[in-house]
Amino acid sequence: MQLSLITFACVLAATAVAFPASVSHVVHEKRSQLSSWVARTGVKPDGRIILPVRIGLMQSNLDRGHDILMDIADPSSENYGKHWTAKQIADTFAPLQESVDTVVEWLEESGIETSRLSLSPGRNWLSFDASIAEVESLLHTEYKFYAHETGQGHVACDEYSVPRKLRQHIDIIMPTVHFDTNIVSGLENKLKKRSMPPNLQPGNPDNTGFKPKQGEILSGPDFVTTPDAATPATVYNLANCNQYITPECLRALYNFTNGTLASSSYGIVEYTPEAYIQTDLNLFYSTLAREIPQGTAPVLDSIDGGVNQQTTQSFNDNGESDLDLQYAQALVYPQKVTLYQTGDLVEGASFNNFLDALDASYCTSGGGDNPNFDGTYPDPNSGGYKKHDCGIYTPASVISTSYGSNEADLTPAYEVRQCNEYMKLGMAGVTILYSSGDNGVAGNGAQCCTKAKCAGGTYNSGGSGTFNPSFPGTCPYVTSVGATQIVPGASVTAPEEACETVIYSGGGFSNVFAMPSYQSSAVKSYFTNHKPTYTATQYNNSQTVRGYPDVSANGANYVVAVDGAISLVYGTSASAPVFGSIITLINEQRVAAGKRAVGFINPTLYANPTMMNDITTGGNQGCGTAGFTAVSGWDPVTGLGTPNYQKMLPVFMALP
Repeated sequence: MQLSLITFACVLAATAVAFPASVSHVVHEKRSQLSSWVARTGVKPDGRIILPVRIGLMQSNLDRGHDILMDIADPSSENYGKHWTAKQIADTFAPLQESVDTVVEWLEESGIETSRLSLSPGRNWLSFDASIAEVESLLHTEYKFYAHETGQGHVACDEYSVPRKLRQHIDIIMPTVHFDTNIVSGLENKLKKRSMPPNLQPGNPDNTGFKPKQGEILSGPDFVTTPDAATPATVYNLANCNQYITPECLRALYNFTNGTLASSSYGIVEYTPEAYIQTDLNLFYSTLAREIPQGTAPVLDSIDGGVNQQTTQSFNDNGESDLDLQYAQALVYPQKVTLYQTGDLVEGASFNNFLDALDASYCTSGGGDNPNFDGTYPDPNSGGYKKHDCGIYTPASVISTSYGSNEADLTPAYEVRQCNEYMKLGMAGVTILYSSGDNGVAGNGAQCCTKAKCAGGTYNSGGSGTFNPSFPGTCPYVTSVGATQIVPGASVTAPEEACETVIYSGGGFSNVFAMPSYQSSAVKSYFTNHKPTYTATQYNNSQTVRGYPDVSANGANYVVAVDGAISLVYGTSASAPVFGSIITLINEQRVAAGKRAVGFINPTLYANPTMMNDITTGGNQGCGTAGFTAVSGWDPVTGLGTPNYQKMLPVFMALP
């Protein structure tokens, strides 16, 4: 729904401060590189072409957000656990009325009539249609035709300017420097959004960087037996957890028992076309979780046409979802698990599309979703989902996501906006977990950056170069989960080590986010006692930025049913839902005692590191190096260590 701006006319008449034609403009955004886009020479867009202009207004009080969250999440605060309502959060961060009035006044003074404007319900953005000629005059810019190496065409500008006095009120204006529009053929002279790139679609089968890795097939249609002897059926027990990780092994490793309550909530996020197969879940139950009835399925919360498709079946289509749901359901049963299936089969989806469904204000704040990186909904494509799901679900108390991207794939502004949304979810009492990645200090696809701090976002094949941190794991308002393994040949009760089988725990230091206060002591201790010898060209060694992961859990040799077969699976994709399951079990006990869910857990984790199993051996090699090394205390390989439920429970139960 859009709110008419006619009512602003009287206010503006009384409070107007004119913007003369000679007002000083300053550059608001400028493209740093064109990559594979090239401006066409000798041709200019027709000034009559209509652009769908969106002005994202600056949210208010974001500078207070960290302190507000710490007041709720710091275990030493008298306000611990006093989570905010969605309305409180939306009202606190909504753009100021002054921002709305000032920008509307500027537009009107520049010839954009108030009757052409619409304002989103949360006062987050102003929308209007304007010709290219009007926008060029308004923003002191020039639009050009650009051609992509694929042949796709777009209209954009190199930079744009706004009056100096408006910079504090405007977050972003689109379409401008972002390649978010392309011309529709025909005579309509209108523009439409483009589809998001496949490498930024978490569920795309070809985007395997963060997805689990398949190992040995133990039984099923593709199991190969020896021709000269019958192969005995594998027996899974605590004696061979160093070869086969099962729910029973995880309970022994992390000191917890089967769940008995169903009073909290746990959500797993998947991205279409990634899908689970019910017969795989049934096979897993009959093999490793007999207490769960056959046919038990997650509760489906479909977002933007999300569907559990069964048309294509392969490990890349089903491995992630089967792994996440089998272990989440086995570890928290009888608690129901919610599946947030995100994106239709045509467009796919991003983390922002998921967040939109939890918070209606996020759909529009800061200019809304960016079609460079996010799915476009309503989906204009044939067969696409014709709605945009905004604020349709109440978030679960714990939400685990086993997908990620490189920080350098995205712009800092985009990442900061999304990170602020995780901050708001923390204020609402939600625990957000992300896997840290499977390529050690390298990024998605084991790629490394070609320049210090990943400037320019260009990569090499991974044999050298700059360490490539992941996102959203580097956001200080999520809990980033790395991977460990049982030492080969060791018992399930022996200390684990950093995972070095098939995958390497993602970890390192952000190039975007400053070090959060709750982490400063732990990271300072790391650099004081174990400072790496790598140069500033190899990683951000400023000692002022966010380090990740925060914690870890086993990520090797998981026994998983996929496509009718039992096979071994590896990845931080397993670690995140396991850690989330343990937090869910803690929430069950708190709710049963009349308390609230734990919400944002990082401050409590860092304030109580002895409740974790410290990991002190192993590393996360990548980029032609040995990577970082697990050491005593926090480290950028396994974080604070793995969970010990029996030590964590009394700490969290003692909190209000």
